[in-house]
This record gives sequence, C-alpha cells and structure tokens, in this order.
Amino acid sequence: MSLKSRWADCKVWKLNNCYRIWSWIKHFFHDLTHDLKIDENGDLRVFVFVFVYLAFSLIGMYNFAHLAAFIYIIWLLERKV
Repeated sequence: MSLKSRWADCKVWKLNNCYRIWSWIKHFFHDLTHDLKIDENGDLRVFVFVFVYLAFSLIGMYNFAHLAAFIYIIWLLERKV
C-alpha cells in the first residue's frame, strides 16, 4: 500500500470521526433545547446555568460567566412578574 493511499485513509477516518462527533453534539443540543422549553423543567435550567458558569470560569472567561449569571437572574425575575 502506498503512502498516498494511507494518508487518504487517515484523512477519511478523521473526517468520519469529526462528522460523528458533530452529529452527536447537534442531536445533544437539539434534545437539550427541547427539554429547556418545557416550563416544569427548572432543575435542568439550573444545571445548564451552573454548567455554563463553570465552563466559562474554567477557561478564564470570568466576565462572560458573570454576564451569564446576570442574564439568568434577570430572566428569573422577569418570569416572576
């Protein structure tokens, strides 16, 4: 087997894996957004907020983490009115 064909096989394998991962992420976020639209699902909303806040904090984007917290609090206050 030549080097060119092995290189092509590696590229195809990598692209297939990237497509599978992208497809999984797309379906995960589709299911998550569908579950978030349900009004009685407050625990999931809190979990998503905590996950987003921690994700922003872990990568050092503290301002975005605080902005997410601010938006979440404003959203909760508007729902009470």
